[in-house]
Amino acid sequence: MTLKKRFYITTILAVILATLSLIFKDSNSELHIFLNFLTGLVISYMILFYLFKTGKLKTNWPNSTIKIIIYIAIIGLLIFGMNMANRIDDDQESFWVVNHNIWLTDLFGILLALLIFYTIFSWAFEQRAKIQTLKNDKVKAELELLKTQINPHFFFNTLNNLYSLIKKDPDTAQEYVLKLSDMMRFTIYDGKEEAVHLEEEIKYLTNFIELQTARYHKAIDIDFKHSIINKDYPIPPLLFIILLENSFKHGVEKLVNQSFIHIELLENDSQILFTIKNNYDPETHVKSKGIGLENLQDRLNLLYPNGKHKLTISNQNQVYFVELELYKS
Repeated sequence: MTLKKRFYITTILAVILATLSLIFKDSNSELHIFLNFLTGLVISYMILFYLFKTGKLKTNWPNSTIKIIIYIAIIGLLIFGMNMANRIDDDQESFWVVNHNIWLTDLFGILLALLIFYTIFSWAFEQRAKIQTLKNDKVKAELELLKTQINPHFFFNTLNNLYSLIKKDPDTAQEYVLKLSDMMRFTIYDGKEEAVHLEEEIKYLTNFIELQTARYHKAIDIDFKHSIINKDYPIPPLLFIILLENSFKHGVEKLVNQSFIHIELLENDSQILFTIKNNYDPETHVKSKGIGLENLQDRLNLLYPNGKHKLTISNQNQVYFVELELYKS
């Protein structure tokens, strides 16, 4: 839940409680006091959450022992103050007495309640932050593991393709060695980053297509269309390569002729849409999922959780179609 949503919810709750408090002000004094207490609790929660979330108030003190001593000392002073205030005669005229009510006792009681609430809240918030940090570290570790599984699988196939090309056309192979070098740099260095520019990911896919098509001595209908508004938009690296690699592996490689791969990458203000369509030979088609597609699904669940992505896979009339939607908000 975002800070903005949390603020809206607590504000609505505080308004409801305050309204109920006004309704029962005259008819039920005990309920009126209880509703006032809840209203103050909700408002205090929101203020403290905002201060901790924005870093304006820190929970970590330099020394936990000092923190405990100060807390105990303040609580002790407040309790002592309440005892001293209770000794005031509420029947006598005094600055501390209003309508036979010793408001100094109420003040110490409120301060004590706020301190206890702050102590419990700060501890809970600190534990929540630690748990969130552990979850983030776990996600990063899992992503790194998935990347190490993707890279060897990809380069094993690419190097085999390049080896075949060197035998057939050494001059052209030199040009493709440079392309492979760019791809290796992107995978080894940029692949470690959390995000790369969308333009760089497109260049990577283009180089891969050229390297793959170079090894086949047959006509292949390959069409890669891309239309992007923001070429510098950040995107996780190596996100589309598995889908493209599979289209070659299970489509072009198995077909004798009339193979095609149609790719489209669109980016607008709300989403990134990547689609890929390829035909295949039904006699050699494997229905089980490979490790590449499973890794992709795992990465998407980690990088785009809670409905922020949609992966659609369909298979009809010997045509394999994949659509991947990544939502920006």
